[in-house]
Amino acid sequence: MLFGILSIAMALGACSQSVSSTEDDDPASLNGPKKNKVSSSSRINEKSSSSRSTEKSDEEDCSGESGEPWDGTTAKDFACGTGTKLSPYIILTAEQLARLSFLVNASEKAYSGKYFKLGADILLNKGKVIDSKGALVADSAKLHKWTPIGNSSVSFDGNFDGDGHTISGMFINTTSTHNGLFGNSQGTVQNLTVDNSWVYGGKYTAGVVGYNRGTVKIISNYASITSLNGPVGGIVGGTEDSYGNVNVLDSLSNWGVIKGKTDVGGVLGFVDRIKLSYSKNYGLVEGEKYTGGIWGGAQSTTIDASYLVNYGKIIGRINTGGLAGYCGHYGLGSKYSAKCGTLKNLRNEGSVQGETYVGGIAGSFGGKASSISNVASILGTNYVGGLFGNADFSTTNLIYNTGNISGSQNVGGIVGYNQEGVTSSAYSTGKVDGDSLVGLMIGYNYNTTMADYYYLERGKQEPFGLNNGGGVATPKTEDEMKSKDFAKLLGDEFVYESGLNDGYPVFSWEKE
Repeated sequence: MLFGILSIAMALGACSQSVSSTEDDDPASLNGPKKNKVSSSSRINEKSSSSRSTEKSDEEDCSGESGEPWDGTTAKDFACGTGTKLSPYIILTAEQLARLSFLVNASEKAYSGKYFKLGADILLNKGKVIDSKGALVADSAKLHKWTPIGNSSVSFDGNFDGDGHTISGMFINTTSTHNGLFGNSQGTVQNLTVDNSWVYGGKYTAGVVGYNRGTVKIISNYASITSLNGPVGGIVGGTEDSYGNVNVLDSLSNWGVIKGKTDVGGVLGFVDRIKLSYSKNYGLVEGEKYTGGIWGGAQSTTIDASYLVNYGKIIGRINTGGLAGYCGHYGLGSKYSAKCGTLKNLRNEGSVQGETYVGGIAGSFGGKASSISNVASILGTNYVGGLFGNADFSTTNLIYNTGNISGSQNVGGIVGYNQEGVTSSAYSTGKVDGDSLVGLMIGYNYNTTMADYYYLERGKQEPFGLNNGGGVATPKTEDEMKSKDFAKLLGDEFVYESGLNDGYPVFSWEKE
């Protein structure tokens, strides 16, 4: 949604502002998504932006007709500011935003590490660019093409604060790499919404940052994103750091339709060495290999992800998950596969459809996970599970599934194929259908250490399709599972709340 045109008086005020701070906001409801932009973003325990601060800076006049559609040219100067933290360069027009793109891509060292802030909404193309299903409806021949800030050889290394504003009408249509509002960034990008935009490109394509080695936070994307291959994501295409740093990503929400071939994610495409928190996907995500609601593919023991929720429909082929396509797993049965880091407080509410390795949380998983849940239907062929299609050498506890699971072989309410892990405090109530190696808890279980596994009785159906190497699960009736005593039996992280989850126990963080 576009805000009103800012007056010159507001522009003067914008020039005197400093970089935005953050403060706590109310948690989002579990009852479903609410379409809000950055300035009033919904989230579970999400930190929202305090978009306006009052520290004084240089008193100088800002100039530029804010809110006007881009004419395709590049401004000679920014509206005002000196590029410092207390006096950032203020951008009021699309022409001034284009100036930032030119300076970064031209490697103008005088602007390296500087501070930039939006003082108004930016309109790159007027009119409707995409429809409600994410399809391009504008005449592409009449649209101004956006040149991303940073490219395959040059990265943005400054601090960009959207200050709660919206950039809309962005149009990118190319086969090249590093696409988005920013093509390549190792700086900070924050407090921004991208709306009514179309991005089509090659490797590292996204709505906001194509390739990231920095900080990205408090961002919403409503753009339609398509990649010839991948990685591709709603907010960030690929994020990693070969220098030993951990990239911080926080409070990211995607509403756009995301499509690609590999490493396709609603929020992030491919991730490595990250700290990710309080992020959500509401959009449709379609891919072929490594497709997920939050990210497509991930590796590294330094992944720290928490408070993530997917509401969108996820469609893929190989390694498809409600939250992640894969996380730290390369080969079935190999303890030498790369390990994922730690996942905590994750929830999937969107239906997931794939072929091989399909799960409500991840298609394939090898790492540590706790307080995770799936409540949606999961459909696949082989290695299909309510939480994980395949889990190798993983440690999981405090987990549950209430969704219905359907597949052909290696199909389970919690995990389709589970090998040499440690798992505890789990329950599953969903229907589980398949042809062979089908279990209400685990399809095929091999040499796993287990404790406190419970499932809803469904006639003569067994908890394991094949239990090779130990582990037991206990049947319960519906009345038993919808009780305070059952919640206590599962552990302190579970709570009883009759109005949530059809009466089955939920995690305390889900209730908040």
